[in-house]
Amino acid sequence: MKFFLALFLTYALVEGSSYYAKAEPKEFFSVKSSVSGEVIEIRESLEGVLSDGTIVVKIDDKIDRIDLEASTQKLQFLENNIALTRESVRNTKRVASIDKENYERVKGLSSYSKTQKDTKLLAMIAAQNSYIQTKTSLENLKTQKADLKLKIETLKDRIEKKNIKVKPGDYIYKIYPNKGDYVNPGSQLLDVYDVSAALLTLYVSSEDSQGIENKKIYLNDKESAYKIKNIWSVADSVNISSYRVEIEIKKPKQFSKLIKVEFK
Repeated sequence: MKFFLALFLTYALVEGSSYYAKAEPKEFFSVKSSVSGEVIEIRESLEGVLSDGTIVVKIDDKIDRIDLEASTQKLQFLENNIALTRESVRNTKRVASIDKENYERVKGLSSYSKTQKDTKLLAMIAAQNSYIQTKTSLENLKTQKADLKLKIETLKDRIEKKNIKVKPGDYIYKIYPNKGDYVNPGSQLLDVYDVSAALLTLYVSSEDSQGIENKKIYLNDKESAYKIKNIWSVADSVNISSYRVEIEIKKPKQFSKLIKVEFK
C-alpha cells in the first residue's frame, strides 16, 4: 500500500491526458569518502541549508600535510642537485672531449712511445667513463624528481579529498558521519541536491508518447515555454507500458510540490 502511495506522489498517475509530477531538485549527489581517516570536524549547521562553499566534513590530514611540506622541501633540494649535476655533466663532457683530442693527436706519432700513447688512451677512457657516470647520475636524479612530483600531487589530492566541500548554492540535505567517526573509502558522507533548477519526472501512456516532443507543455493549466529534456524510448520496468519523460523547469519557490502537466 505504501509503495503505491509513494509511486503516486513521486511520479504521476494518468488522468485523461493530465499527469502530476513533483518538482524535485535538478540532480542528486551521494558524496562518499575516497580516503580513510578520522573525522575531526563537522559543520552541522550546514545540514539542511545551501552550501557556502566552505568545508563541510574534514578528515584528519595532519600527517599528509607534514609529508607534503617535507616532500616539497626535498623537491627543492633535488632541483638544486640536478642543476649542479647538469653543470658537472657539461664539465666532464668537455674533459672527455679534450682527452679524446689529445689521444687522437698522438696515437699516430712515432715520436711517442707505446707507454705514452697508452697513458693518453687511458686518460681518454677515464674521462669518457666519468662523463657517462655523471650523466647517469643526472638521469637518476630526474627520475627521482618525477617520482617526488607524483608523490606531491598525490598528497595534494588526498588532502583535498579529506576536506570535503560542496559547490556554493547546492543544498546539503544530510551529513552522515559524526565527529570522531573513522571513515573508509566508500563511506557515506553527504547527500546533496543541485537546486539551481527543478526536474519533473512523469510516465506517459504509449498513446500520449506519440509525437509528445512536438506538443506544448502546460503546467497547472498554463502554457509554458518548456521543452522535454529527455524521453525514454523503452517502456519503464515498474510503470508498465508507460514511458519516462523528464522536463527541466526553473527553480520553484518550493520543491516537492505536485504540478499538473499536460501536453497539447
